Amino acid sequence: MERMTLKNQGSEKASAFWELFVLPVLKYKKITYIIVSTSVLAMLAVCLLMRNKYTSTAAILPSGPANAISELKDLAAGPVAELGLGATNQASENSSALFPNILASRLVSEKILGRTYSFYHKSRPYALTLEEYIDAANMDRAIRKLAKLVNIEMDRKTGVITLSVTTKYPELSAAVVHAYLEELDDYNIHHRQSKASENQKFTARRLEEIKAELTLAEDTLKSFKEANMNYMLSSDPNLQLELARLQRDVDLKGALYLTMAQQNELAKIETVKDVPVVQVLDMGSVPQEKSRPRRSLYMAASLLGSLFISVLISLWLDMSVRRGLKANVNRIMSSPYVRMNRLESRIANCITRFASALESQEEQCE
Repeated sequence: MERMTLKNQGSEKASAFWELFVLPVLKYKKITYIIVSTSVLAMLAVCLLMRNKYTSTAAILPSGPANAISELKDLAAGPVAELGLGATNQASENSSALFPNILASRLVSEKILGRTYSFYHKSRPYALTLEEYIDAANMDRAIRKLAKLVNIEMDRKTGVITLSVTTKYPELSAAVVHAYLEELDDYNIHHRQSKASENQKFTARRLEEIKAELTLAEDTLKSFKEANMNYMLSSDPNLQLELARLQRDVDLKGALYLTMAQQNELAKIETVKDVPVVQVLDMGSVPQEKSRPRRSLYMAASLLGSLFISVLISLWLDMSVRRGLKANVNRIMSSPYVRMNRLESRIANCITRFASALESQEEQCE
């Protein structure tokens, strides 16, 4: 008797699962076939129409002098520094940490868009600008579309910058990557100003000022000596005091001139050393294989997604039929509080006919 009871309980569980989930799906399997086949065929058509995209990637090594104090701060900050919340992420002006901002700037973007790129694709010559390739209405839209083609990332731990460009021509992708590297190097040499260059300009300007002051002090001392030829033999205290003051002024200006001249030479050396060098690890070769679209992934997602949606629709239809979908629709249409136009009436009639067909199919199955 106990064994029979266990069998009955198992059969009741299986029967409930069959009636609630399996039976509705099998009952409306035509809907499942239609939804799945339509979705898969539509996705197949979309995949066939999609153009292949090719990505060329360049890697830029970090540059700039390492600061021992900043390295200690990085170790002390730990995970906070990796999140960008510490003081260690304040990039110095001669550091490559500013390279991503320079590459993504409007100045560089306009130059990249205006360049003409000549290349061969499938033995066919091409010569076009990225502005023509993007085909935007104005420069602002072109820059926004360019940002979608370009991906710039920086590894916080190693400092390596990755620059990727994706277009439908592999040769064009590599050419644009090379153009970005050239524009970055040109900006560092001709446009970028750092503290060392500003210091060199200041010391040069101050050196000229001290030189003028020294010349004036020497001329004043010379005029004083010419006006007082007997200053060596004179015992006049005022005369000796004025002579000592003028001589001290000349000595002071001379010492300042020598010091500033040394500082100016050091600043010139630092200015030359301060220009960030773009150390390229990978120039960005011409890609041989497409990077997207991943058609197999799209097809699998379409198949699974449509299958899942069809199962939900089958369960919903079965539940609606059991709850009297036709009667509920007729009740709503006949309600005095609901006013429908022609389009809404047609939709309601279609739903009513569809509900009638479902109910008749339900009766046949029973």
